[in-house]
Amino acid sequence: MSQARRGAVRKPRAEVKPKREVRWAYYSSVVLLIALLAALVSYGRQPLLEMVDRPVAKVAIEGEFRYLKKAALSHKVKPLIDRSFLQLQLASIKSELEAEPWVARVVLSRNWPDQLTVKVFEEVPIARWDDYGFLSANGEVVRAEDARELLKELPKLHGPEESSALVMSSFKRFNQLLSAYDLVVTELSANDRMSWQLTLDNGWLLELGRDQLVEKVQRMLAVYPETLKEKAAQIEAVDLRYENGFSVSWREPINELAVAPSQH
Repeated sequence: MSQARRGAVRKPRAEVKPKREVRWAYYSSVVLLIALLAALVSYGRQPLLEMVDRPVAKVAIEGEFRYLKKAALSHKVKPLIDRSFLQLQLASIKSELEAEPWVARVVLSRNWPDQLTVKVFEEVPIARWDDYGFLSANGEVVRAEDARELLKELPKLHGPEESSALVMSSFKRFNQLLSAYDLVVTELSANDRMSWQLTLDNGWLLELGRDQLVEKVQRMLAVYPETLKEKAAQIEAVDLRYENGFSVSWREPINELAVAPSQH
C-alpha cells in the first residue's frame, strides 16, 4: 500500500508590481490634483473675491473723548476709506490718524462682513506748553493750536523743548514740596540758560536761579508758616537766588524784607 506524500502544497506567488510603477502612479495623482486646484483657483478666484470682498458699509469709531470730537474724526477717516473691505491699507490709515495732535494711539480691525472699527486713544496732557501745545504723559511736547483754549485750567510750562522731560519732572517735584503747605505751581519757566521761575496759585513769583532749586524752595518753606503765610496777600515775589536766604518784594511800596534761615 503506497503512502501519499505529505507536505505543504506551495501556492503560486502573486504578481508584485515593480516599485517604480507604484511611485509613478502616486506622483502622477499628486500632480493631477495640484493642476485641478490651480485651475479651480484660476477660474473661481474672481467670483469668490466678488462674493466676500465688498465696499466698506460702516465705520465705527470708539474711544473716550475729552478733547477730540468724534464727528471730526469721522470726517478725517472718510477719505481714507478708498478701497474695498479686504483691500484696505490699515497701516496707512493708522499712520494718518496718529499724526493728529490729540491722538496717542489707534487700533484698527475689520469686522465681517463690511465694517471697519477704529479704536482711538487720546493723549493725556499734563500741562500746557508755552502758547502752542501741551506736554504729554511721557514728557513730549505736542503742538496743538487749540491747546491754549482747551487746557486753560492746566498749569503752564515753558523751557527748551529738548529739556521737556526735565521741566516736567521738576514741576512734579516742586508741586510735591509745596502741596504740604497748600500751595500749587500754576506756571513754571526755564530760560535758555536753565534759570528757573515759579508762579504759585497765591500769585507769588519765585525766582530760583540755576542751581540748588529744591534746597531753595525748602529754605523758603521752612519759614513760611510763621513769617510769610500771614502776609501772603501782600507779597508779590520771593527772590531765592541768594546763597543763604531770600528777599521779598511787596505789592505795596514797602521796604523789601530780607530773610535768612534760622540757625539751629
